[in-house]
Amino acid sequence: MVISCPVCGSPRLDRSITTPRLQVFRCPVCAHRVAVHQAPAQTTIDYHEQYDQGGFLESLASTRQRQAAVIIELIRRRLPDADRLLDFGAGRGWFLEACRAAGFQSLAGVDTSELAVGSLQARRFAAMTLSPSTDYAEPLRRLPFRPRILSLLDVVEHFPPGQLQPLLASILRGLQPELKLVIIKVPDAGGLLYRGARLMARVGRTGPVEQLYQVGTDPPHFSYFTQGSMRRLLESLGLALVATQGDRDFEPESLKERARALAQRPAIASLAGTAATAVVNITGWFDATIFLATRR
Repeated sequence: MVISCPVCGSPRLDRSITTPRLQVFRCPVCAHRVAVHQAPAQTTIDYHEQYDQGGFLESLASTRQRQAAVIIELIRRRLPDADRLLDFGAGRGWFLEACRAAGFQSLAGVDTSELAVGSLQARRFAAMTLSPSTDYAEPLRRLPFRPRILSLLDVVEHFPPGQLQPLLASILRGLQPELKLVIIKVPDAGGLLYRGARLMARVGRTGPVEQLYQVGTDPPHFSYFTQGSMRRLLESLGLALVATQGDRDFEPESLKERARALAQRPAIASLAGTAATAVVNITGWFDATIFLATRR
């Protein structure tokens, strides 16, 4: 059971969402959301095999490839000669492929999935399989080059609450002193899809919010961030926030397909893609935020 906020340490958390398989708490100090999962996770298969391999994967790929171009542009604004990048939790390698196409020479990816690492190695990326751990510093020191740039894209929300700060600290420790820039992308609790799923949960439609938290998968989502909670987390790690960029985290033309695959019901899909995009543009309710930070 969660007894304090994993970001700011507040000893009091307010109950935000309750379903038969999930409890979500909100920190009244930094507004961070932290989940307690009641459903057993699928721990016997590689996590990449837990998700739909059809329409959802195609939609996700188009989003991640578009976001990669945005992130590379943000990196080069800070480091015009950007190179020597480590993608922690590299997954299917979409971001590394985009970096290679953009001219990066030294690229590495690490992941807990043997399928992911095998795929990266087949494409001639430096890649390493990591076991779920409380200290990643030592294995990261064995990379074939010393990274200047670290990316954690859609990764941090999977860290168990009690290990959130220690795991990030161990990653940073393993890359110092050469590390210059850190890029983190996380789901935002102020996003349009999150707001919609929370409202549906209040009237008994729990499927969408359970899918946003990836209930029943291993590892699920434990955290949804706010800009305030991420800023606090970065500061606790000795990092200084230098830029943020909101992202809708979906493509208008494939939102319906992706939402059906996620929730296996048309609830979120009832939001037409173009209409949802217009709402995001007007309100700023981005479902993901990209953070850039440097060592203080």
